[in-house]
Amino acid sequence: MTRTALIVDVDGVVSPIHPTKPTWGDEVRAGQLFGPVVVSPELCRRLDALATHPGVTAAWLTDWSAEMRAGMDPWPGRLWADIPEPSSDGLHHSWWKLQALDEWLGARPEVTTIVWCDDHLRTPPRRLEVHERLASRGLNFLLIAPSTPVGLSRAHLSRIETYLAERPSE
Repeated sequence: MTRTALIVDVDGVVSPIHPTKPTWGDEVRAGQLFGPVVVSPELCRRLDALATHPGVTAAWLTDWSAEMRAGMDPWPGRLWADIPEPSSDGLHHSWWKLQALDEWLGARPEVTTIVWCDDHLRTPPRRLEVHERLASRGLNFLLIAPSTPVGLSRAHLSRIETYLAERPSE
């Protein structure tokens, strides 16, 4: 049974935007979309490994379509589901991703823990809104907000791995 949801964005998370220096040291050009898309093969492997933890389901919450991601190589999460854009009018939340996640969670009462990786979680008002909404659902959560030109780092992945290891899988 899924108890933990690993939620991942693309731009500024898996692929840094306008990186000033390599984060992982093994970055490669995975493709071209609005400019070069750079990704670390090690990051891809570690994200894929996180999704194999017992009780973990990984999903994309991004404006990148499955087709856009499919054109990249290497790339993590080839089989991960997409969290769809929200179906409601957007008045419930100020941020479409929070609304989409809220709707997705509504259909998954078994989820008790969220690990959410999104560079847009860096702004204090947005982070507070997400924190309050997830807490109001009684969820355990870890919010990872990488710097947009850096993306996820080894320290972020280690923090997620430790967090998942401390969570019960059933």
